Amino acid sequence: MPLTKCIRCEKLFNRTTTPICPQCASSEESDFDLIRECIDDNPEVNAEMVAEMTGVDMRCVLRMLDTGAISNVSLSGSSAKCGQCGAPAISASKKLCQSCLEKLYQKMMQARKSIQIEQKKKVQVGEFSSVRQAVEDKRK
Repeated sequence: MPLTKCIRCEKLFNRTTTPICPQCASSEESDFDLIRECIDDNPEVNAEMVAEMTGVDMRCVLRMLDTGAISNVSLSGSSAKCGQCGAPAISASKKLCQSCLEKLYQKMMQARKSIQIEQKKKVQVGEFSSVRQAVEDKRK
């Protein structure tokens, strides 16, 4: 089991499936219950409003959105901005606008083309008449 840092309390623990330590699991479940109850009562709220109404940290709400634990909350009120140019981001999880995402994709494709594995040299049959001659030629 790999050691990882808990997202909530930042303590190290042996990760099994979730990025939350066993000590924080109960508080994460109670936060989820609060969020779910708030969404059920107010279906037109956005992520910021859910965080304010429930008292749950905004990072927790966004994490639950990213993992799919909650899905019917809009991010329209949240300030998800592009990490490179500051324009509105595609989503809170991607943190890039469409143009920066396309530029990043182009850079990736250029880097991919520049990193090419050289093809192996083909062995020509009959190039050396004997193994001994081949070994001696390599020693020279």
